[in-house]
Amino acid sequence: MAYDAIKLIIDSDLNEISLVRDAIGELRSRVALSNALFYEIELCVVEAATNCIKHAYGGEKGHEVEIDIGVYGGRLIVHVCDTGEPMDIQVLERANASALEVDENALHLISEKGRGLPIMKAMMDRVLYERTGKKNCLTLIKDIGGFGPG
Repeated sequence: MAYDAIKLIIDSDLNEISLVRDAIGELRSRVALSNALFYEIELCVVEAATNCIKHAYGGEKGHEVEIDIGVYGGRLIVHVCDTGEPMDIQVLERANASALEVDENALHLISEKGRGLPIMKAMMDRVLYERTGKKNCLTLIKDIGGFGPG
């Protein structure tokens, strides 16, 4: 059973991403998290919600993005769900840390695209994807160990 949980539903509008940040901030006020852990979680959840808007809905407003964040026995579990276009599971499987490697002599060639999933996989303990019916859910799991209610 969760000792702390937050559920947020936003419109598929990039302007709504600030609400996701606010929800993560609320979580931080309820659950003691180190600064580093807080920022990793925030980055990953914001990236997942942004991916729903950009990729599942093609940037089209007027659709729901649902974010469920809960702390269960030392683990943070986040579900970011949409009803847009499904993700190709191979994209998640192929995402790895090599996408994060940069040549400091070619910084101008770094693309902003294609880095979100590798970042999530590097920072979270598990990143899972499931499509059930017409609902896509990306699940992020992070062991937060001894961190608990604040």
